[in-house]
Amino acid sequence: MKENRMGKDYSIHELQECILSVMKDVDRFCKKNKIQYYLMGGSALGAMRHRGFIPWDDDLDIFMTYDNYQKFIKDFGQFIKENQDYTKYYLQVENTEEWPLFLCRVCLKGTTMISNEFKYNMKQHHTVFVDVMCLYSVPDMRIKQCLHYISAQLLRVNALARCHFTNRNVIKRMALNISKFIVNPLTKPLLIKYLRRYETKKTGYVGHYFGRARFKKAVFPRSYLGVPRYVPFEDAEFPVFERVEDYLASRYGPAWMKMPDQTVKNQYPIHGDFVDLSRDYTEYMSPDHLEWTI
Repeated sequence: MKENRMGKDYSIHELQECILSVMKDVDRFCKKNKIQYYLMGGSALGAMRHRGFIPWDDDLDIFMTYDNYQKFIKDFGQFIKENQDYTKYYLQVENTEEWPLFLCRVCLKGTTMISNEFKYNMKQHHTVFVDVMCLYSVPDMRIKQCLHYISAQLLRVNALARCHFTNRNVIKRMALNISKFIVNPLTKPLLIKYLRRYETKKTGYVGHYFGRARFKKAVFPRSYLGVPRYVPFEDAEFPVFERVEDYLASRYGPAWMKMPDQTVKNQYPIHGDFVDLSRDYTEYMSPDHLEWTI
């Protein structure tokens, strides 16, 4: 972690403990309201390989199927307004002016976690968070899966462009700029409609398109979900897919239980470039909220 101007150097463990406290509240809410979720990606890998966080990871992500995802957005947003124990949270809803991405975030008020990738999007909540991702129903035919994926990627790249996402790659920067013309008020509703087209059908596949996984790793058989398995995660237990081992093998390869080399470890953290667990991010913004004072 970078040392902030208060002179406090937070360890990755302290940040993980803070994220875990958010996840425990999300878990309690989902259990009470019968909303099914699963640990996803690196969080599922951490649960199965480390019985908790990957030691150098600084975020926690969960999956929900479309129906559960929509129910969570509706119910949790209302719940935090009415329940005193949950007013410390803010639900950053997808596809909004402040947060154009197609995922939700449960943000912990009174904290700061600024990522260099999103530091120019001054409208979002730059706090400690838990990401809530939607698993979409995916068509069974390969060609239709590709079209489905491409539609989602157009939305994803355009959302990143609207977030003023930083990227040093010239080609990727060009793609971000071009997306502003391709995804416009006319085409965007059509792309979203196509993305959700298969939610009323019993397809054999599901997919998550708005993370870092490429096509072959973003789509997998629905049968992986099965009956949720609660597994140890630090001092708690959270659910994973019934066939989580198959999911992790498809996402990370057959050697997913093997620890990566030091080069991979050095890529982290990717979210917490600047962290303060005791002050709200707005305290680091200029009076007109157009730039950081850090």
